[in-house]
Amino acid sequence: MDLFWIVVMACSLTGFTSCYWYIENTKEQKKIAGSTKSSPTADPPPKPVPPPRQLLPAALCLIVPANAIGNLRKNAQINVSEIEKLIDAASYFLCTSVEDANTTQQRLETDEDIANVSEKGEIYVRINIADGQEMIGKKIPYILKRNLPANGQSVITELAGLKSLSVSGLEKFNRV
Repeated sequence: MDLFWIVVMACSLTGFTSCYWYIENTKEQKKIAGSTKSSPTADPPPKPVPPPRQLLPAALCLIVPANAIGNLRKNAQINVSEIEKLIDAASYFLCTSVEDANTTQQRLETDEDIANVSEKGEIYVRINIADGQEMIGKKIPYILKRNLPANGQSVITELAGLKSLSVSGLEKFNRV
């Protein structure tokens, strides 16, 4: 029986000591955490400021059937849904920088008057998109449509009939 009381006293003494040290450590940690929060010298880390996004215009060049043009005119603004319809109707397309589009356009054989183009003829349409950097270089029509900026300035800068749908000038275009 004496051995039982010795074991109970030893366990109790060990338990009380462990509880005391646990409570003291918890108080100490709360003091440290509280002092770092209220410390005037501890500034929160600065949030990184993203660099301002530059608008990179893109030129969307399309070869579409004459009957897909409708009432579109040169130097007119065009909305996203009309651009999507033109992409769907296109047989060839290219989305590139404005400078590259200028050189590509010079290689095409075009006729400025689209009134002379038959209903089965092909029309070259160039649309400058102000915020089109996500579209440049895309080779799939679906991705072009998905990356169209929802609220950007888009202007038809060129609308011309193709004299012939030969390979000349269409090397850089993507065939649908």
